[in-house]
Amino acid sequence: MSTKADFLQALFVFGIVVFLILLLISVIVGWFVAGRMLAPLQQITATARVVADSTLHERIALAGPQDEIRELADTFNAMLRRLERAFEAQRRFAANASHELRTPLASMRTILQVALASPDPEEVRAAGPQLLNLNTRSTEITEALLTLARADHGAITHEPVDLADTAREHCVQVRSQAEAAGVRLTAPSGAAPTTGDRTLLRQLVANLVDNAIKHNHRDGSVTVSVHRQEDGRVVLTVRNSGQELDQEAVERAFEPFHRLDTRTEGGNGRPAGHGLGLAIVRSIVRAHDGTLRAVPVRPGGLEVTVELPTTAPAGTLG
Repeated sequence: MSTKADFLQALFVFGIVVFLILLLISVIVGWFVAGRMLAPLQQITATARVVADSTLHERIALAGPQDEIRELADTFNAMLRRLERAFEAQRRFAANASHELRTPLASMRTILQVALASPDPEEVRAAGPQLLNLNTRSTEITEALLTLARADHGAITHEPVDLADTAREHCVQVRSQAEAAGVRLTAPSGAAPTTGDRTLLRQLVANLVDNAIKHNHRDGSVTVSVHRQEDGRVVLTVRNSGQELDQEAVERAFEPFHRLDTRTEGGNGRPAGHGLGLAIVRSIVRAHDGTLRAVPVRPGGLEVTVELPTTAPAGTLG
C-alpha cells in the first residue's frame, strides 16, 4: 500500500517539476517570439519619436515579409512623404508670399524717399501714379492670397450656379482686352447648371480665361466651352494657343507664385501677374470635390478641363 502511495507521490512531484520546466520554457519562448514580433513596432515607435522631435525626412527601413506590420510601416512612410511635401509647400508658399508682398512695399519706400529728398514738386507729383500702381499690385496679391486661403480651408457655400452663364458673362467683360491683344475669344453657349460657391466659381472662370488671354500671341485664340454630362457633372474647358509647353511646365504652373513666362508688365521690370491664378483654380476645384486636368496642346498652348460633381461635398453646405 505504501509502495502505491509512494509511486503516486513521486508521480505528482514529477508532474509538478515537468509542469514548471514546461512553463519556464513557454515563458522563454513566448518572450523571444513576442520580442521578434514587437521589434518592428518598436522600430516604428522610434522613428515616430525622431519625426516628432526633429524632422520629417526619417523613414522606417523595415525589412522582412510583406505582412500586416510591413504594410503598416509602408503606410506610415507614405504618410510622412505626404506630410513632408505639404510642409515644404507651405514653407515655400510663405517665403514666396513674403517676397511678393515685400517687393512692392520696398519699391514704395524707395519712391517716397526719392520724392521727399527732391525739392522739385514735379518729382513728388510723378511719384503718385507709381505709388498707385504699386498699391494696386499689393492689393491684388493680398486678395489673391485671401481667396487661395479660403479655397484651401474649404469654407465655401453652395448655391445653384449656371457655369455656362458665368463663363459667358466673363467673356463679355474681357472681350475688349482680348481684341486689344489680337486674340480671338469664343464664349460658350447653352446652359450648365450646377451647385457651388458662386464667388469662387466666378473667380475660377476669370482666372482660367484671363490666363489664356495673357499667355497667348497675336492672331491666337481662346475657346471656352461648358456642358453638362448625362450623369449631371459639369465640364468646363478652356483651350488657348500660346507658347510651346511640356507636361512638367504645365504641372509647375499650378504651384503658387510660379509664372509660365517672365514677360514684364508696363515696362517696370516686374513680371506680369502675381503667379497665383492657376494655384487658386486648383484650390477652388479641390474645395468643390472636382477634378482638374491640364495638358499642353500642339503646336503651342494649353487646355485646362475642370469637372464639377453633381452634388455638393458633404459638410460644406452653407
